[in-house]
Amino acid sequence: MEIYPYQYNQLTQQYLPIIEIKIRNLKNPDFEIKDLGILDTGSDITLIPFSVLSRLNTLTAKRKPIEFYGVGNKKTIGIAYRLAVSLDTGNFFKTIVYGCAEDDTQGIMIIGRNILNRFSITFDGINKQIIIND
Repeated sequence: MEIYPYQYNQLTQQYLPIIEIKIRNLKNPDFEIKDLGILDTGSDITLIPFSVLSRLNTLTAKRKPIEFYGVGNKKTIGIAYRLAVSLDTGNFFKTIVYGCAEDDTQGIMIIGRNILNRFSITFDGINKQIIIND
């Protein structure tokens, strides 16, 4: 079990379920990036800004780009990437994420249900904390 405090977001002036996410290129698993991601139960897929993906030097999953409506009901185009992801100290799993423009996510990774459904997660808004059981 891992417990993470909600983080205060200056832009929204709210405490949000934001945690550090680790991602790896499958071709070079020794290299990983740590960045912040917001846990979003309303998102079906995980979105990662291209600026983050470019630091990994990874390849697309060779699928057609998808169109969807994202933050603010804005039409967005996502390109599939296959990566290894970890929400905790070292347990990585392979998954598909979608790269998108920085503006589409306000520069932060959005962790959707394709990843969240792998865990038992409690959003404790009263105590401003996230509890993750794997």
